[in-house]
Amino acid sequence: MDLSGLNPDQRKAVTCTAGPLLVLAGAGSGKTRVITHRVVYLLERGVPAESIVALSFTNKAADEMRERLHRMVGKAADALVLGTFHSLGAAMMREQPDPFGVPKRFSILDQGDVYGVVRGVLRELGHHGAGADRRFDLGAIVQRISLWKNEFITPAASLELDHESDYDEVAAEVYAPYEDRLKTLGSVDFDDLICRVAHVLEADAQARAYWQAKFAYVMVDEYQDTNRAQFEMVRRLAGARENLCVVGDDDQAIYGWRGAKVANILGFDLYFPKAVTIKLEQNYRSFAPILRCANELIGNNRTRHDKKLIPQRRGGEKVQLVVASEGDQENRWVGKKIYRLIHEGGVRPEDIAVLYRSSRQCDPVEALLQEHGISYRVLGGQAVYDKKQVKDVLAYFKMIVAPQDDLAARRAVDVPSRGVGLKSLERLTDFARHHNVSLMEAMHRSAEIPELPARAAPAIAQFSAQIKRAQAHFYASGSGLGALRSLVDAVGLKEAMLREGGGSEAAAARWDSVEWMYESLGRFEQRARNKGGRTRWQEFFQAMNQDNKQDEPEAGGRGQVTLATMHSAKGLEWPHVFIIGCEEGTMPHKRVAAPRISDAIAGDIEEERRLFYVAITRARDQLYITRAAMRLERGAEVPRKPSRFIEELSAPDLHVYEIAREERLSGADVQSMADAFLARLNAGPST
Repeated sequence: MDLSGLNPDQRKAVTCTAGPLLVLAGAGSGKTRVITHRVVYLLERGVPAESIVALSFTNKAADEMRERLHRMVGKAADALVLGTFHSLGAAMMREQPDPFGVPKRFSILDQGDVYGVVRGVLRELGHHGAGADRRFDLGAIVQRISLWKNEFITPAASLELDHESDYDEVAAEVYAPYEDRLKTLGSVDFDDLICRVAHVLEADAQARAYWQAKFAYVMVDEYQDTNRAQFEMVRRLAGARENLCVVGDDDQAIYGWRGAKVANILGFDLYFPKAVTIKLEQNYRSFAPILRCANELIGNNRTRHDKKLIPQRRGGEKVQLVVASEGDQENRWVGKKIYRLIHEGGVRPEDIAVLYRSSRQCDPVEALLQEHGISYRVLGGQAVYDKKQVKDVLAYFKMIVAPQDDLAARRAVDVPSRGVGLKSLERLTDFARHHNVSLMEAMHRSAEIPELPARAAPAIAQFSAQIKRAQAHFYASGSGLGALRSLVDAVGLKEAMLREGGGSEAAAARWDSVEWMYESLGRFEQRARNKGGRTRWQEFFQAMNQDNKQDEPEAGGRGQVTLATMHSAKGLEWPHVFIIGCEEGTMPHKRVAAPRISDAIAGDIEEERRLFYVAITRARDQLYITRAAMRLERGAEVPRKPSRFIEELSAPDLHVYEIAREERLSGADVQSMADAFLARLNAGPST
């Protein structure tokens, strides 16, 4: 393999293959190129492809890596173990279910299913009566259970914690019956795919030896985002050989609120004393003024590896710091500037992004873009696989290829409505439990249940017959997609959805998500054919449920301005970037000064600074940072202090522009003028 296209540090990272390796890859430093070249380098030295594991955090990232490797090594890439932590955990559990305490045909609950189980447990515990639905947010309870799982805190131990809120107490009360319910369903949640694996690799010497022998080389991308369970999983997989390569950037660690441990990357050499550390500091993305601002900002963090981004692109305009007198003026300036970039500057809409700390900041920007007739997309919306119509169709598909999934059976028999109510489902569930069969099998044997209501019995029999015909189609043709389309047509699912929507264009557009899912299913099926093996549908279900937001279709991305939270923007880049609302209480978020529930939930000022750093380094050519000196809050004008992070930027690389005076502050000594301007703003708004 020709390594001449790599810089010296990249080549060193590719060729250092023995023992633990930490690659500190700054923003825009070509880390994906390093990972793919390193995989090829190992293959060329005789390492079996099935012995190489490369993990990322999203299916999209894993697919991009697989496509690159296909271009580099062809079909040899098919044998590589490329995927997410969750996909690797699921594959291990399916290959050897007994050590992990799961049935051979276990199912994986998606977020909606988890919420349904938690809702049921709350109801059983008496917390969902008399308006308690509004009292407790399911997401907050699920988040706490997830954080405890990933910290290896058992249900019993959670009851002994010092609880600082009602949510802590309720989550601890729910935790044990939630786990019992999963066991009864023969199911796991996504946290189990990692936590159970980490536990077994720690406690079961035989299982540990098997997996360590199977996986000789382990690589992890975005290592700064790993939590405790993920760290333990890869540490145990690496074993005594310690052939573990991790790639990441502690300066881009922005997920502490969901359990990520920046200490995993900061203390890598403590866990692996023989580790080699290589820094990738050459940035190929952004112009120098943008990078100097980023370097000055992040240098204020104390807990970080010492490194700087070195620009490889020369020139570039200074960063514009735009200050409006009030919030509406800031939004109008952003809308007008984007309009001019597109219609006067010839900039493509897809080359522009507006980033913000909170999704609530998005609405006025949307309104202004609509006013200017500019098309846009919002990142971080509802995931395709979370949409009701898609989940309904997938429930039918599971009845074809995974009929033991009771949750899917409940959903499928309920849509479209066929008169099978709660009482009928209770009778079917009792029969299934008594005869130790699935809910779908109970429906096939519904004639043996005399207690079924008269109206429901024929509907269940018809549903059973439709499923059996679809399964016969599947086994005869080998095409899951063909069988699914036939079944969906037979039950009239599309027609029912259009009727519910009154035949509106919006209802028809919602079905487009189903068509997209059909295409995704077809691609998955075709990849299996190309490999010459059977289609593993459980892998498809797992892949569609995790990391859905990153895997949404990109249709509409062309010709559209992007609006995104700073978190959603990670891993992306645009020539022109606007960062809006850079004021204290927004960026950094007001929660950093609030009493903490826990470090994992509350975060801290250094993580906020890292988040601002991530936003800055999304810009390639031009960066605009905006703020307002005053905003309306509950009808009253409230002065807003500039973000402390603005003071930490490289002043010589800033053009400060005050909209109120329509005056560009520039000249020979920009630094002194910018400093004086910021000092005046910090003293409060002028009268």
